[in-house]
Amino acid sequence: MFTPGSPAEQPGEKGSAPPDRIGQFAQGFFEGAGPALTTMLNRPISVSLLGLENVPSAELLARAPLPWVLLELRYARGLTGGHHLIFGKSGALILGRALAGEGDADAGALEWSAAHDDAVRETVNQILGAASTALMPFIRRSISFEPITSQIVEDPATLPPELSAQMERLWLIRAEATGPEGFRVEFSLTIGTDLAREIAAIGAEAAEAAAGPQGARPDSAPVGIELILDVTLPVAVELGRARMQIQDILHLAPGSIVELNKAAGDAVEILINDRPIAKGEVVVIDENFGVRLTSIVTAAERIKTMR
Repeated sequence: MFTPGSPAEQPGEKGSAPPDRIGQFAQGFFEGAGPALTTMLNRPISVSLLGLENVPSAELLARAPLPWVLLELRYARGLTGGHHLIFGKSGALILGRALAGEGDADAGALEWSAAHDDAVRETVNQILGAASTALMPFIRRSISFEPITSQIVEDPATLPPELSAQMERLWLIRAEATGPEGFRVEFSLTIGTDLAREIAAIGAEAAEAAAGPQGARPDSAPVGIELILDVTLPVAVELGRARMQIQDILHLAPGSIVELNKAAGDAVEILINDRPIAKGEVVVIDENFGVRLTSIVTAAERIKTMR
């Protein structure tokens, strides 16, 4: 939960995004963080949101002192721009060492390594995958991210422009991951002003669409659907999924077998815009693979995948 009485709960500047919309987005964004960390670390981990603030970027270093391990999360589809995920360097080392299966030596006496960086970025990729699904009811569109980039920030002069503009304001979402044996890592997610306004506008549109006009038929197609009938959408068939520890991924080699979460003969998932719309069975047509549909969602649900 967000801390009551924090600056985020006060009205923002004129034209800024409403805190409740940003709060809903933050809840969805981190909804899958706990389960993802639990799987990657093989121990129960919970993630709690500590606070939400709209602050001048000039005050950012006071909220989150350097040095940082800074990850840039840019959208490839669905939203514009991106976020920065900030870890204090000592906290990032705790997480990186835990993911790499290393011991519990004093993180302050160790250096950030490529193995730690790979492990943390892969874990954040898992969190982003969960966020893409969890945010669907809020923004009612498919989102995806570009490859994550990361850097060590020890000097304010090396901050990205989005975090160093003295007159800019941003939303700062603080969270922490906790687990057994005193495991605790704090981190923060930033949302720039332009992206925050886009999120707020999309959230408002989604709320209006969910309410719908009085008397509308829930399974009817929207007026003017003919205008987009020739638009192409990506179709994917998912055979199954698997979760693996970083150390097992590093041991993969040609000939290795990855066991999926589906049994032989189970239906495969058909996804449009990364959203499941049907189930089916694999068939062979003239030496090519195909899928025979066995079940499919309603027409109204299929139309939602076009957004």
